[in-house]
Amino acid sequence: MAGTDETKLLSLVEALFNGQKRTLSMVEAAIEKFSTVETEITKLNRKMNSLHELASRHHSETSTRLGAIISRMDEAEAMLDERSRDIKRTQIEVVGQYNEVLTALQDASNAMRIAEDVNTRLITVESKLSLG
Repeated sequence: MAGTDETKLLSLVEALFNGQKRTLSMVEAAIEKFSTVETEITKLNRKMNSLHELASRHHSETSTRLGAIISRMDEAEAMLDERSRDIKRTQIEVVGQYNEVLTALQDASNAMRIAEDVNTRLITVESKLSLG
């Protein structure tokens, strides 16, 4: 019994060791695959970080440019508002000058009528004086 039992026991222990060796081989292969996956994930994280930094930089540059454009537009709008006010003031001045010219023309027309009336009366007076 001792010989066959020992042989069986040795066979079982050998099978156990062989099973453990296969298990260790599979664990090693899994660890290598996980290590490869971990390396790839690390690379992807670095790339993602680089992309995030690049996007942040571009966002910052774009925001700065947009701020400058908005500032220029505000300046242009303020200048246009000022020019609009200048045009309105000039328009008011031109209308005032136009009214002054019309008034002067009316006064000149009235003065012409008065001068013609005076001239007519003067002619009448001269003709009365020459007849008399």
